[in-house]
Amino acid sequence: MASRRRPGAPADLEEIRPNLFLIHNPALGPVLRGEGERDGFHFRLTSWRRAGLLGRLANRGFVTLTIADQIAALPAPPVEKLGLPRRLVVSANQQVSILDLATRGGWRSLPVNSDHTIELPEGHIARRRRGRGPADYLRVTATGWQTVPADVAILAAYGQLSDPPLLRLTVTPEGWVAPDIPLPEAYRKVLGMIAQPHPAGWLIAGEMERTLVTELFAKLGVSVTAQQTGPATS
Repeated sequence: MASRRRPGAPADLEEIRPNLFLIHNPALGPVLRGEGERDGFHFRLTSWRRAGLLGRLANRGFVTLTIADQIAALPAPPVEKLGLPRRLVVSANQQVSILDLATRGGWRSLPVNSDHTIELPEGHIARRRRGRGPADYLRVTATGWQTVPADVAILAAYGQLSDPPLLRLTVTPEGWVAPDIPLPEAYRKVLGMIAQPHPAGWLIAGEMERTLVTELFAKLGVSVTAQQTGPATS
């Protein structure tokens, strides 16, 4: 349940991990008593009455910023109509990729034609890498390439996925593991509040965390499903 937070209002209580909150207003103390464990300015909710607590806080005029609130505030991919196909020249040491969640790392390299060109529709987002150097992000224009900031490009690329995108979580004894795919920095920051870094991507430890991860990727238009690989169940 998201709190009834007024847009732009400072938070009295801020969720920094699922059910772990940072107390910004000491006056919250009496309301929090008996609902969890307090350690300095940190409060861990252990009661099952989460929705009731958030409701009481709102009724008393306190502002709570939950992780669900932060997900709701994330920008959605823009809706853009792509234009006509354009043929673009690619030099010998360049690799051009497009977003593809079914590909490891999230970027699928495009094959280069014999005349050192690739073809993409006008408006399409691509990632370009020169040799082993850093990547830059580009938008196809009527005359060639336009450089785009990484966060703007990645968010726009999600809106350009042709098929309904699906993110598969791997079920493990520790929980669910989501692959490490390209994300705008604001999305990556919120995901870091929910999940833990894992060698294969992100470890999602519990049902509450999985629900939040599902909400986060839904904001990008991505559906989440679990793929069983061991004795754990989804």
